Amino acid sequence: MTQDSRQQSLNRANHRQEPAPRIKQDKCTGCGLCASVCLVMEKRNKKIVITRPDLCIRCGHCGAICPSNAIVGPSVEAKRLTDRARAAAPSASSLQFLLRSRRSVRRYKNEPISQKDMDKILEAGRYTPTGTNSQGIEYIVMTDRDQIARLGKMAMPSIIKLFGMAVRVSKIPVLGDLMLGNQAAENFQKIYTPALKAIDEYTKRGDDRLFYHAPAIILVHGEKLDDMAFSCSAALFSCMLMADTLGIGCCLNGFLVLAANREPKVKKWLGIPRNHKAHAAMTLGYANVKYNHLVKRNPVRAKYL
Repeated sequence: MTQDSRQQSLNRANHRQEPAPRIKQDKCTGCGLCASVCLVMEKRNKKIVITRPDLCIRCGHCGAICPSNAIVGPSVEAKRLTDRARAAAPSASSLQFLLRSRRSVRRYKNEPISQKDMDKILEAGRYTPTGTNSQGIEYIVMTDRDQIARLGKMAMPSIIKLFGMAVRVSKIPVLGDLMLGNQAAENFQKIYTPALKAIDEYTKRGDDRLFYHAPAIILVHGEKLDDMAFSCSAALFSCMLMADTLGIGCCLNGFLVLAANREPKVKKWLGIPRNHKAHAAMTLGYANVKYNHLVKRNPVRAKYL
C-alpha cells in the first residue's frame, strides 16, 4: 500500500470515529423532521433523542433538515442554506441541456489542465453520494504525458489478450450468451475486437488512440463491493459534468479499467491497494473540438410497476 493509500484509509477511519451529531435540547422544537430522515433518532416526550447512536453513519442529514439549528457535530454544516443560494442551482431545462449536449471528447488542446480547474472537478466528485456515507472513493490523477504513455504501453498487451479470450468465449454457443449477454457477445466479435485492433495499429504508428494524447487521466477505485462500483461511477460522472462546464472534454475509458483490474503489474504500478479495484476511468483535457448539433438517442425503455 502506498503512502497516499495509507493516508486515505486513515481519513476514512477518522471519519467513522468522528463524534456523532448531538441535539441541543434547549433549541429542539420536537418537530420530528430529523427523525423522519434518520434511523438513529426518535421523538419522545415532545423532544428528539438519539436512540441508536451505533447506527449513525455521520451523513449529516439530520442537521441539514433541522429548521432550528438544534443539531450540531463535525458532520453538520453550520452555514444555513439560503433561498438565494438555492436560486443559483441550475434549472431543470439547463441541466437537461447539459446532459443532452455533453459529448465524449477525444480531441484535446496541447495544454495541461490548471490545478484550479482540476480541484473543481474533483470537488464535484467529492459531493457525490456514497453507500452508507462511506466516502471511500479514491482518485488517481495522472497529468504527466510520459507517465500516461508508459501506462498505455503497459496496458495495451493485456487488453488485447483479454479481448481475445472474450471473443473465444463469445463464439461458444449458449455459453457465450450466458456469460457475456447476447448483445455483448455480438459486440465483442463485430465491434470491440476490430476496434481494438485498429487502436493497436494506430498506437504503433505513434497515434495514441487508447488515451488520445490526453493531458490527463482520472481513475477512481475503491473496495471490491458492488455499492462502491456504483458510487465510484457516479462520482466520476459528476466530475465529467463539472469538467464540461469548464470547457474540459472527457471520455470514459473502460479499457484502462479492464487492464487495471486484470493485469497485476498495471494495478501495482498505479498504486491501487490489493483489496481495491478500479471502477471507472476517463481521459480529459481542454476540448479542441466543437460539436454543432445535438444527437438522437433511442426512446427510454422503462417498465412501470
